[in-house]
Amino acid sequence: MKRLGLIAAAVVVAGGGVALWQADRTASIASGYFAKVACSEIFLAGRPAGAVVDGDFHGISGAFDYLEHKIDAGSRRITASIYGLGRAEAIYRDGYGCTLVRGGAPEATPALAPVADKPLPEAKAGTPTMRDDIDYAAIDAAFDAAFADRDAATRSILVVKDGAVIAERYAEGFTAQTPFLSWSMAKSVTATMVGAAMMRGLVDLEAPAEVPEWRGDAKRAAITWNDLMQMQSGLAFNETYDDPNSDVSQMLFRARDAGGVAARQKLAHAPGSFWSYSSGTSNLIQRTLRETLEANDVGYHAFARDEIFEKIGAASFTLESDASGTFVGSSFIYATARDWAKLGLLYLNDGVADGVRVLPEGWSRYVATAAGASDGFYGAQFWLNNPGTDGRPKYMPGVPDDAYLMAGHEGQYVLIVPDKNLVVVRTGMTRSKEPMPTVAPVFAAIYAAVQ
Repeated sequence: MKRLGLIAAAVVVAGGGVALWQADRTASIASGYFAKVACSEIFLAGRPAGAVVDGDFHGISGAFDYLEHKIDAGSRRITASIYGLGRAEAIYRDGYGCTLVRGGAPEATPALAPVADKPLPEAKAGTPTMRDDIDYAAIDAAFDAAFADRDAATRSILVVKDGAVIAERYAEGFTAQTPFLSWSMAKSVTATMVGAAMMRGLVDLEAPAEVPEWRGDAKRAAITWNDLMQMQSGLAFNETYDDPNSDVSQMLFRARDAGGVAARQKLAHAPGSFWSYSSGTSNLIQRTLRETLEANDVGYHAFARDEIFEKIGAASFTLESDASGTFVGSSFIYATARDWAKLGLLYLNDGVADGVRVLPEGWSRYVATAAGASDGFYGAQFWLNNPGTDGRPKYMPGVPDDAYLMAGHEGQYVLIVPDKNLVVVRTGMTRSKEPMPTVAPVFAAIYAAVQ
């Protein structure tokens, strides 16, 4: 109560209603973050509530020290607030994971049929199928170093060579059955959905993206699907995560319609002329894709399941939606390490799975081709490994230039290395240091161990 009194006093001193509005707005970001992530980790990933609440929210913001929460296991929902300010609620729904309740009840979504899992073959050390062209001891040493680094907080590493698992390890509390949060690896899933829509002739990359907010605005209406895919839309968007008033914070934790946040942004640069990383862009792609599919009588919510996950045999993928029912294609997708690897293998095999073409021919080359204004750093919702023209070093030293990857906050990665037919999955919660400089030596050691 003492702290609550101090907050009230601060509100009065700072300007009454305006300060209270700002305090509530700020608190709602912390509350929304907690409710959403805790809901997904407990009810979707199946982790113990105590481990999640006590272990997953340190080192983010001091606001979490004052957060109050309630976990309702019966209704599978979590509420949170800071002394009543910024109250947020997240609810779990089968097939869709957790959704933040914003602007009324979440839009109803159709039931989804389960996907048939296709196990990956194994060629691990000690099995009859182990290979003599792999230095298993070197991979073990790389794993040892990665999991021994407490600050890195590695949760899983999985290595797939020629379509077979050659090594994998999980931290305590995680298993091969644990679905892992994508964070921005979700952007690569969004790209995959666009590719699948192109296979059906529903999307033309060079055509303008039809966004309702841009009707009558010739400049924004000229933004193409390709501009969005390559993060070169020219739209203003503040991607600052430690600012509760930034576009990305408001979009992920306060907005009912995530894609609408980007759709309403002003044009800051001519489309195609300027690269700027924007989670809003990925959510705008998802919203526009939804509208395109539904306009063609194609079920949006089952689309990824039917056209991608069923075909690659990845049963664990769960795409979480915003309250409007559109998938949060920038950030909120869950899958096991093995299923993330299956998606990487789809790209390694140029969009073909079990002899069936899932993505257009050349799609892998497209997503791994540098956007013109990115200085070789970014493709189409995938990160690249090219050095910069101004001397910027490669993202992953010790790994070839043509490697590319799905990448997410706190060190979520699916690395695709064509020259060795290799996919490496790494998940973790790396907060106290930069994730890629921490993980890159592990990638380099694994690459060197595979002949």
